[in-house]
Amino acid sequence: MATMRLSLLMLVFYIAAATAATPQARYAENCAHCHTPGISGAPRLGNGAEWSQRIRPGMNLLYQSAIEGVPNTTMAPKGGHRELSDADIRAIVDFMIAAAALPQSTLAAAARYGALGITDREFIMLDANFDGLLAPAEVSHDPPLARALPRFDTDRDGRLSAKEYRALETQLERERAAVTVDDTQLVATVRAALRALPDFPQDGIKVEATSGAVTMSGVVPGAADARRAYLAIRRIPGIKKLDNRLVSGELLGWD
Repeated sequence: MATMRLSLLMLVFYIAAATAATPQARYAENCAHCHTPGISGAPRLGNGAEWSQRIRPGMNLLYQSAIEGVPNTTMAPKGGHRELSDADIRAIVDFMIAAAALPQSTLAAAARYGALGITDREFIMLDANFDGLLAPAEVSHDPPLARALPRFDTDRDGRLSAKEYRALETQLERERAAVTVDDTQLVATVRAALRALPDFPQDGIKVEATSGAVTMSGVVPGAADARRAYLAIRRIPGIKKLDNRLVSGELLGWD
């Protein structure tokens, strides 16, 4: 009798363990607290419009974002559950995509872009038409980048591939760091660039520079504001290293 009881208990244990191992169960345990209510912009489970936007650059970037996290958002690496394997996270993402019931055309478009193998987040954010190439119009808002495009367009097709874009950005960073500017002047230039941003909060934002290494810190309303600040100053000559420590107020609200 005792042996039978033990066997039944073991059977219950294995059934429970198998159930807990499903992507749906892992979602419920580890991800639902953000993705069910949509905390701080997290795409909500079953919301087709929100997941259509997330999946457009392809599943590769979606997996990368879930595994590595997204800077200055509530999406920490693996949602803060580092005990989960990369395969576990990909399965959870697949479950959430399936729950969104996206049109086949949306899935096909994401698959086409994903097949390009592009995971450079900066490149993807610039690639407005998702053709895997950056045309002059897509970088016209960034004069240094636009001016350098012909120099790094090695195949002379008038556009930048992801590889060409990364080479260009690496060179621009080198050229920026090659300039030497007094730290006091560098801080003043950064602050002037931040003041020029429309509706950007200035109170509580700290800017420091040590031998050309610039650090921004403080709390801004949202992740978009932290990115705006980064984009506004990243081309300033004399910045040898840039550490953007601006924190989204959404993160504090979530905590």
